Amino acid sequence: MDQTHFGSRISRLRQNKNMTQEQLAARIGVTPQALSRWERGQSLPDLSLLTEVCQILEVSADELLGISTPKSPEQNHDRRHEVVWSRLRNCLEPLELIFGEKLVPVFMNDTYMQKIVEQREKLAAEGILMPVVRVRDELELETNEFQIVSYRRRLYSERLTSFDEHTCDYICGCLGRAVQDNYAHILNQELVKELTDNLQIKFPVLVGGAVPGRISYGLLTDVLKALIRGGCPIAYLEKVIEILDRILRRSPETPEEELARIVSREMKEHISSRRISQ
Repeated sequence: MDQTHFGSRISRLRQNKNMTQEQLAARIGVTPQALSRWERGQSLPDLSLLTEVCQILEVSADELLGISTPKSPEQNHDRRHEVVWSRLRNCLEPLELIFGEKLVPVFMNDTYMQKIVEQREKLAAEGILMPVVRVRDELELETNEFQIVSYRRRLYSERLTSFDEHTCDYICGCLGRAVQDNYAHILNQELVKELTDNLQIKFPVLVGGAVPGRISYGLLTDVLKALIRGGCPIAYLEKVIEILDRILRRSPETPEEELARIVSREMKEHISSRRISQ
């Protein structure tokens, strides 16, 4: 088995399934470092794991190992059709951290995963839910460069002149700030659904009675984006939902722009009154 070709195949198949290295490694039962070494052609998995890998990636052992077998025209058509739709699903990622070759050692152990979790916890205190971060190396970058990308838009990039034990902290800190500064771009309906599902645990009547009934996920997403662009924090999501629900119960046909304007005004008044009372 050629290690380099095997590594490129498993990396491609994993990305076609829209899975991070951490997610695939967890399902297989190996460490992310081990999976990273497979994908980089530095080592091979134990043969006992191949069946599990094939099942998770939904491929045959022949395809995973690069063994050519004759295929009928129908099979070739089905496979190419699957590839097309897979690429369409995965062409845009909400959040990616990509880096050049010299920065690979920084991400070869579990440290960066913990640092990303710390950034996610820090942002959560501000009402921001960071999406799953796809972490990968990119040969087209400068060897000392890293970029933070969302939906193919570069949010931040830097070329480091030196590397030490604090490099991982620094890069993950840049990731957190990039998410905070660009959350109106990153926020999507999937994240809003997760936010409201979590909020419903504490406010079951308020959230369950309004979302996604009177307030669709799309509408709530657009209003939250408008609030963020206007400099209004979204930490008080329950208040945003309460205001929207009240307006829509009285005037269901209120235009989206007017909704955003009213919510923004009332949220600023609400936050100001809380500061005065404190």
